[in-house]
Amino acid sequence: MTSATPDTYLIVGAGVFGAATALELRKRLPASRVLLLDRSPFPNPFSASSDLNKIIRADYPDPFYMGLALAAQTMWRNGALYPRYYNQPGMLYVENQGMAQTFRDNYAALGVPPAAQTLDEYQARFQRWGGLFRNAHWHGAGESFYFNPHSGWADADGALRHLTQAAIDAGAEHRVARVAQLILEGEGEGGRRCRGVRLEDGSEIYAHHVVVAAGAWTPKLLADSAPGDEAMHAGERMVAAGAIQCVARVPAEQAHQMRSAPVIFNAMGHTQGTVKKKNRIWKDFNYESSFTNYVTLESGLQISVPPAQGTGAAWNQDVPQTLKDEIHTVVKHTFGGRIQDLQVESYRMCWDAVTPNQDWIIAPHPHCQSLYIASGGSFHSWKFMPILGRYVVKMLLGQLGADEKKRWAWDREDTGGALPEYIPKRDLKDIP
Repeated sequence: MTSATPDTYLIVGAGVFGAATALELRKRLPASRVLLLDRSPFPNPFSASSDLNKIIRADYPDPFYMGLALAAQTMWRNGALYPRYYNQPGMLYVENQGMAQTFRDNYAALGVPPAAQTLDEYQARFQRWGGLFRNAHWHGAGESFYFNPHSGWADADGALRHLTQAAIDAGAEHRVARVAQLILEGEGEGGRRCRGVRLEDGSEIYAHHVVVAAGAWTPKLLADSAPGDEAMHAGERMVAAGAIQCVARVPAEQAHQMRSAPVIFNAMGHTQGTVKKKNRIWKDFNYESSFTNYVTLESGLQISVPPAQGTGAAWNQDVPQTLKDEIHTVVKHTFGGRIQDLQVESYRMCWDAVTPNQDWIIAPHPHCQSLYIASGGSFHSWKFMPILGRYVVKMLLGQLGADEKKRWAWDREDTGGALPEYIPKRDLKDIP
């Protein structure tokens, strides 16, 4: 048994929420002890924060997140930790939903001159990027395309590894441990307190403050810790949802065509997905339609949880054929055969905690003292890595602004939508 020391913060999950919080705690509260727990060495390949790369953009349908993303982008370009991992080839939107005008309106509302350019179809297909998209399937996209040259992508695992190491260098501890339950004492409103965590091996770790930043595993951890107490459960506040990704190898003789390729966002009925490059050899494709995985726990509670990985590897071939077909559509429609022999090498089901309106949950648990939630990333939180920890620590210290506190509360009005396309609409068991 590990005894608690004064001002001990225990963080469950070393993804973007957890690692950023650990570093910020050490900066703000240097006398505190910060312990970061995760199921694997960092970065955990099964977490939503792990990837070949992640999109860095400020174009949002919600001006609140647009403002936060602009602040994060500044850190990606100029911060102490992040510029080495950031690439800025721009981002092209292929859509017919009015997203471009919404983005422009939001920039105007924030008083920020938009950097975006409007390209006609000829420019987008033939004049830019060496004609890379001359054969792309853009049917129904309209006559103009929104291109933001200030957007890009970052090396996801590299940046997260550096962030976690920076937290360790600042005095935080990282430990590989599988958490089974929260240790809860007392009952009833105001009487329950979280004292720490119980690991799968039966050992216990105590702390004064426990921050659950376990992403898609957060709802199950809460349910397993208080099986008969619905007040402790996430309920519909967040659900574990998965999205399919694939990685493809570009033939070496055609790699030159990838040199200046932008990030591409396809938001068409026939093509829904994003495409990012790791370098001139690797392309990372996402299909923007998520799914749940509902199971029945021993307590009888039905809850969505990430499935066990059959092969033990995060990137593998063990995904339903329908998901493979869907992501292959994104591959095919993006380049339309322009890149010959583009080979899909592996697939991944990426799991995150999705909230009804994609607002995060950064809040004390209202039914348990000393327990805090930093989760609900909803597939769009990673880009905020440079600033996320600041807001979680503000929450821990009771210093969040009124709007932030209202938006990120455990119980709130789930209106609006930061990234509504990621609301899950099907379950994994129903996907052949």
